[in-house]
Amino acid sequence: MTVLRRARPALGTLVELGIRTSEGPRRATRPGWGEAALSAGWAALAEVEGAMSAFLPESDVFRFNAAPAGARLEVRSGTAAVLRLSRALWRESGGLLDVSLGTGPAAWSLDSAGGTPVLCKHAAEVRLDLGGIAKGYAVDRALEALAAAAAEAAQPPACWVNAGGDLRTRGVAVRVHLRDERAGGARPWIELREGALATSDFGARARARLAGEAPRARHVSVVSPRCCLSDALTKVVALSGRADHPLVLAHRARAFIHDPLR
Repeated sequence: MTVLRRARPALGTLVELGIRTSEGPRRATRPGWGEAALSAGWAALAEVEGAMSAFLPESDVFRFNAAPAGARLEVRSGTAAVLRLSRALWRESGGLLDVSLGTGPAAWSLDSAGGTPVLCKHAAEVRLDLGGIAKGYAVDRALEALAAAAAEAAQPPACWVNAGGDLRTRGVAVRVHLRDERAGGARPWIELREGALATSDFGARARARLAGEAPRARHVSVVSPRCCLSDALTKVVALSGRADHPLVLAHRARAFIHDPLR
């Protein structure tokens, strides 16, 4: 067995991609497939970041935020998928998950033109920030790219993507250490073999942003089938202060509050 691991800055953090290549009867017939798989994973990450970063001028989100009221912008399919999920979770959470961060949760909508998704801006002041869900979506896309490359090479899917507090793994166990956000350091916590985990810190100095009132939990983790869900649900748990929030249960997730605030 050989393990290939590569890390580089992306998505505002250090991202690691890993894939295990087996030897013996199921050995890949295509030399170098592991490196090609990692390249596909990086490309998937870059595609999501290029479409949904609020800081890149060519991204769908940047163009929307800079556009005037009444604008109709063609956006990429991945952006539309994340926005549809965001809208559904906004409704299901009673507004706890708001990618407009309070600037206008009902002031944007999705339409289509000839099969192309179109993002509509209904008020000049609305701004979108997909950082709380797109990072998890990027992890999902990268993991899917790794698994697809493994399948094409007749290899079992044994891979993972670790983007700071966002992790997804398939067919291989990854040990997770929990950082102490107050005192520093880290301690062993869980082992994730199949699924996704997102951990967020919502302290005063943290980069994570929330809509609405102050959080009821500072340090939150969510395990679910997809990283985009885990990423989004950490915000719902932090604002509600409930690890047993109905939305967590509805999406076959499990939440952990490491540091309650109230």
